[in-house]
Amino acid sequence: MQKAVGIIAEYNPFHKGHEYQIQQAKEQTGANIAIILMSGDFVQRGTPAIFAKHQRTAMALLGGADIVFELPSFYACGSAEYFSSGAVSVFNALNSIDFLCFGSESGEIDTCRFLGKLLADEPKLYKEKLRSFLKQGLSFPAARKSALAEYLKEKDISFSEDFLDTPNNILGIEYCKSLAAQNSSIVPVTIKRIGSSYHETSLSSEYPSASAIRRELIAAWNTQKFLSDTLKNAQPPAVKDYLCALLENETFLIEDDFSLLLKYELMKNTPESLCAFSDMSPDLARRIYHHLNTFETFTQFAEQLKTKELTYTRICRALLHVLLNIPSDLPAISPAYVRLLGFKKESSFFLRILQKNSDIPIITKAADYKKLLPKEAHSLFEKDLFASNLYETVKCNKKSTAFTNDLQKPPIIL
Repeated sequence: MQKAVGIIAEYNPFHKGHEYQIQQAKEQTGANIAIILMSGDFVQRGTPAIFAKHQRTAMALLGGADIVFELPSFYACGSAEYFSSGAVSVFNALNSIDFLCFGSESGEIDTCRFLGKLLADEPKLYKEKLRSFLKQGLSFPAARKSALAEYLKEKDISFSEDFLDTPNNILGIEYCKSLAAQNSSIVPVTIKRIGSSYHETSLSSEYPSASAIRRELIAAWNTQKFLSDTLKNAQPPAVKDYLCALLENETFLIEDDFSLLLKYELMKNTPESLCAFSDMSPDLARRIYHHLNTFETFTQFAEQLKTKELTYTRICRALLHVLLNIPSDLPAISPAYVRLLGFKKESSFFLRILQKNSDIPIITKAADYKKLLPKEAHSLFEKDLFASNLYETVKCNKKSTAFTNDLQKPPIIL
């Protein structure tokens, strides 16, 4: 009997730790197929992916994935809660995913499931404490951590506050929360993260972080250092060879490549109109408006806007939503489609199973979206197209190469 394990990922970029997770996910669940739901050209921390989605799809397939789908941009660029809820709802709609596997610093699935269920249920006492901490001016992550700690203490439930200090644990709780809230039959499984921490910037570990790889890629590019030396210990051999060959003719993108476009979009808005974008609070909208004359770059401006209540990542997401024109009313929308980015030839049989069982259309040829989707979903898919075409435009301008519309890009097949 065929079993499928789903993994929600960004692969920004793909590294040895991702290969290890796919291997362990199959081994620990007995799954035959690893289905990846991957962010497109922009990612959850509110920035462009360093490489385009089809390039990262090729890396994922070379690194052990079997089928790769695109997580719609309005989910992919959202908060951890919205990111996880949207991704889980897509996997649920496919009706063929048995397990959801995610990496965590703790490797403790029971704790993730317990806290996820608690947050999905939102007991009255917990909500009261959360509101209290938010009124004190804490950011939402800090307020939630404090509210959970006090709630569990009053209920005499042992809990390590350190559990909520690491990004993968936090995201794992959100996945479990979404599974519980959606009454999903998908079984969560976690793989303990190995190697460098999420924020580690050194490549010294055998399993370096994506942050470290991005940092070293930029440094190598700026100094014309031979990229193979930079990547030889960071990525699986096939992925490293692909990326080194890719960079002979291609380039990568960072936040500041979008600075001029972002400032243009911000200049078109008032504090009131900015509030129409997702993740934009009135306070942040006013700060953007009043500080706009000091705008230099995407990263400089986001850093300048940061306050005790507004984290850097939250600000980046809000700025990205302005750039991509993602409005605040999208969070109420359920998934209406999923796009195929790539697959291995030997996994085509399972792709047919997915197409047969799915509750939502699987778009294999982007140009056919109007035939496949109800009219009310056209504008949602067009937001994905716009995001990718914007990314492609900036990349082509940076490298002086010809533009290819996202509608013309077929799935990657290996």
